[in-house]
Amino acid sequence: MDHEFGSDELQANQVGWDWFSVQLDDRRELMLYLLRQKDGSVTPESSGSLIDAKGRVTYLPRSAFVVDATGSWTSPHTGGVYPSGWRVRVPSARVDLVLVPVLLDQELANTVGGVSYWEGAVDARDGASGRSLGVGYVELTGYAGAVSL
Repeated sequence: MDHEFGSDELQANQVGWDWFSVQLDDRRELMLYLLRQKDGSVTPESSGSLIDAKGRVTYLPRSAFVVDATGSWTSPHTGGVYPSGWRVRVPSARVDLVLVPVLLDQELANTVGGVSYWEGAVDARDGASGRSLGVGYVELTGYAGAVSL
């Protein structure tokens, strides 16, 4: 469940974020976020958490995980170019996932001057075999123009 209580904390050098939430069939849950900077880098404060099947939370600093886009999608509504599909790895937890959008066009397009962003459901698959391992949700901001709130 996504409850956002504010998005006004972006610094002047940040353009948006990539946020991932995954629920695995083995009852583990993964949440990661990457705060993207104008120069294309990711802020070191980006982090995440892994919840094991018993509900224990492990903090994941930025150095503990890798997220790589596997493709891109161009919005016919806003012209924004979003990453589409991701390889997510948390080596210490033996997590290697491919996240595949359920639908490509899950953009919430505000064509009258507001913020447009991509937010939608993904399938979580094993990075090696492609076998289904769970479901997830991804939120991407700042690809159809900078987020300014």
